[in-house]
Amino acid sequence: MNRVRFAPSPTGNLHVGNARTAVLNHLFARQGSGQFILRIEDTDVERSQSSFEESIKEDLRWLSLDWDEGPYRQSDRLDIYRSEATALLEKGLAYKCFCSKEELDLARADAVRRGQPPRYARVCAGLSPDAVRRFEAAGTPYVIRFRSMQKEIRFHDAIYGDVSFPANHVDDFIIVRTDGMPAYNFAASVDDRLMKITHVIRGSDHLSNTPKQIMLFLAFGVAPPAYAHHSLLIGVDRKPLSKRHGATRVAEFRDLGILPEAMVNYLAIVGRKVDREFISPEGLAEAFTLGSFSSADAVFDPGKLLWLNKEYLRTMDAGALLERMGLDAKEDEERILLIRENASTLEEMRSMLRMFRDGDVDAEAFDFLASIKDRGEVEALMLEAAAADHGDFEGLLKSAEGRSTLSRRELFMALRVIITGRKSGPPLKELYRLMPKDTILERSKCLGKRFSAVPAS
Repeated sequence: MNRVRFAPSPTGNLHVGNARTAVLNHLFARQGSGQFILRIEDTDVERSQSSFEESIKEDLRWLSLDWDEGPYRQSDRLDIYRSEATALLEKGLAYKCFCSKEELDLARADAVRRGQPPRYARVCAGLSPDAVRRFEAAGTPYVIRFRSMQKEIRFHDAIYGDVSFPANHVDDFIIVRTDGMPAYNFAASVDDRLMKITHVIRGSDHLSNTPKQIMLFLAFGVAPPAYAHHSLLIGVDRKPLSKRHGATRVAEFRDLGILPEAMVNYLAIVGRKVDREFISPEGLAEAFTLGSFSSADAVFDPGKLLWLNKEYLRTMDAGALLERMGLDAKEDEERILLIRENASTLEEMRSMLRMFRDGDVDAEAFDFLASIKDRGEVEALMLEAAAADHGDFEGLLKSAEGRSTLSRRELFMALRVIITGRKSGPPLKELYRLMPKDTILERSKCLGKRFSAVPAS
């Protein structure tokens, strides 16, 4: 049985890049009746917060990325890491390093000055047991370092293909810090081994960590899992995705009115070769293959996400749409089916629905009416729109055309603003039929008050 894991650090909210990793792992597990494990990597004590963990779990639930096991927290497993580190020390595969930060900084600066990579010089690798006891008796702080195998590491990556790291790539890296907390690579490899993870699917920024984790597996005599490193998300300007590109957190997209189905669909296809882009949740798992991913950075295109979102909105009936919006008014069912053709998100639909209830007029729409020189004609249109037989737009238009000095385009726009408070939207004939007369009257009063404060042109 395939077992995969999503292992976020609770040092911030869930970013779409990390959400993509969760989606890919979840689809891989669901495709083969495997198991999806949630692991919270919270050993960064200073930055980890329980509120972030709760936020991450809330986002995963919203995306319907249900987990089969967990969440396991690394902070609850410290005794396990200590035991595993002790086992490596006893086998001579790890050692205590008493080098101070100042000594390490000087050695690193010297290596950089000589144009060499800053690697640990194994100063403490050959300390005798007596020397170690003297340092410990003196209370000298220490870390535990893994004794690098100094051999080439090769593995097949499901996305990158065959990957190799030279023998000198991995130095004697730290597995336990001076405060006793496990370092990332050590805790991750221990957990992956003990949790029997069969496939590690993660971002390409972790590719350089893989040889260290493979060595740790080999040190315990266990075959490492299969690896797949997907590309990172970049903006349409081909720069690393950041706040300057707009929304990047999952919660932000939820607040904007993106459907979770659309978000999962987009994150599942971005950076992949697919025959079609709009795919049902069931179809996503069925069609999922790691081999379809490119190793090149993937462009996160908000426009494509909005298109997908609109496609999902079109597949939903009125009741489902209203439920997603937290509404249940029967009179909104016909309205929602009309306005969804002009909306890309639930939030846009909420905004459009307000025109049936609130008599407000947006600034751009009011400016258009205020630009019409004949204020009297505008006021007459307002009275006529409010007094006309409910829903008879053709009758209203015919009556207005018979005496209007406006062009047909201007007349249509003026009526749209008077009826809806906006300059754009669904077909006016259909809107007028569904618009409550009380709302048109309220809008007319609102316009009258605003006109009184603006001199006629």
